[in-house]
Amino acid sequence: MKNEKHSDNKTSGKRKHEVRRHAKEDLYEPLPVSLYKRLPWLCALFGLGMAVSGVAGLFEEVTALLPVAISFQPLILGMAGNVGTQSLAVTIRILLTEQLSAKEKMRLVLKEARVGAAVGALLGALSILFVSSYLYLVKSYTAALSFSFAVCTAAALSVSVFLSSISAVSIPLLFKKLGIDPAVASGPFITTINDLVAVLTYYGLAWMMIARLM
Repeated sequence: MKNEKHSDNKTSGKRKHEVRRHAKEDLYEPLPVSLYKRLPWLCALFGLGMAVSGVAGLFEEVTALLPVAISFQPLILGMAGNVGTQSLAVTIRILLTEQLSAKEKMRLVLKEARVGAAVGALLGALSILFVSSYLYLVKSYTAALSFSFAVCTAAALSVSVFLSSISAVSIPLLFKKLGIDPAVASGPFITTINDLVAVLTYYGLAWMMIARLM
């Protein structure tokens, strides 16, 4: 028992030493090295960002018939990004301090998925209340259109938040497995993927709603 405790303390000490070493390397890292690590990912994600813009452009008919749809796009993208950032921060902190088994990795993914589902449901409920009230009372849309569009916003928000939580855990774990620094690559990659999913869900649902009501 004493030997096991000594071994655990020794392993923990090695991890802490490794974390401090990486932190020191990052602190004094030369500019060319930082650019070499980051620019390839950012260039690849620039291409993905153009794809997101192209997808949004496919739904010009939606924004023409329902211009207010543009108003709620930042809400959905922003909230999905916020939830993803929280989950990513938790995951990176765990990866820096712990060696996870396959069972523990699955437990982490499922835990963040539950959090994402709960947060998405709560935010979705709030968006139905506030978006429908805003459209009906302030913008003078009909009750049917206000409620239908609020449901679209809530569904897109819930789906985006849920998938954001899962991707913010799964992608760093995958990058760690592949030997890629998750701290450098995960954040921008997750943000871009979340934006693509959110835009597709949001405008796709809005398009179906318009086709049904108009």
